[in-house]
Amino acid sequence: MRHRPLVLLGVSLLALALAAPALAVRVHVRVEGARATLFGPTEPFVTPVTGAWAPPAGAAVALDAATPLGALEAASRRGELFYRLESFSFGPYVAQIGRLSGTETTGWVYKVNGVSPPVGAHAHELREGDHVLWYHATFGAAGGPRTLALQRRTPVRSRRGVRCFRALSVDDNGRRAVERDVVFRVDDRAVRSRSGRICLRGHWHAVRATKPGFVRSRVATAPR
Repeated sequence: MRHRPLVLLGVSLLALALAAPALAVRVHVRVEGARATLFGPTEPFVTPVTGAWAPPAGAAVALDAATPLGALEAASRRGELFYRLESFSFGPYVAQIGRLSGTETTGWVYKVNGVSPPVGAHAHELREGDHVLWYHATFGAAGGPRTLALQRRTPVRSRRGVRCFRALSVDDNGRRAVERDVVFRVDDRAVRSRSGRICLRGHWHAVRATKPGFVRSRVATAPR
């Protein structure tokens, strides 16, 4: 009987550990409109909202896990970003973000780590460090647009103060390919690149890849 207090203490600590909520998941998030970035050009971290909440417009939502929809709500709160939900039998649907709503050939879709999940934004469970991209897409016979990504490249001959990037296009399955004939936006300058590569030196702050018909890449910033 001498050890009973220790046993009770161990049971109590175990119960507290099991009852403690899981650590909050943090993910990168960016929202791209048709002509402008609406939130997170550099894909900052946010903690997706869970539990019950009311969106800026539409029916209330209740989610138990971190999801792309919860990441959008977190971006909305941080960036004062308007969005509207519509309710369907399969769950909530993002019908509008900012000033853009959907039509017969356009709409808001999302990717996680470059892949378009086959479930609604309320049903895909996110993991720590995931990259969530919401973008306004125009759909055609071949489907929606590819998204652009920046890949850091090391120069063949390493030179101090030089940073190189390559533009990649990413399809809905996450397959990546070098994209040529792109325009890199370096601060306020437009630099056309037939090879899809660019090397920067000297004084610059930010770079991203763009191309008509593609979703623009994130913004990469100069090292400090």
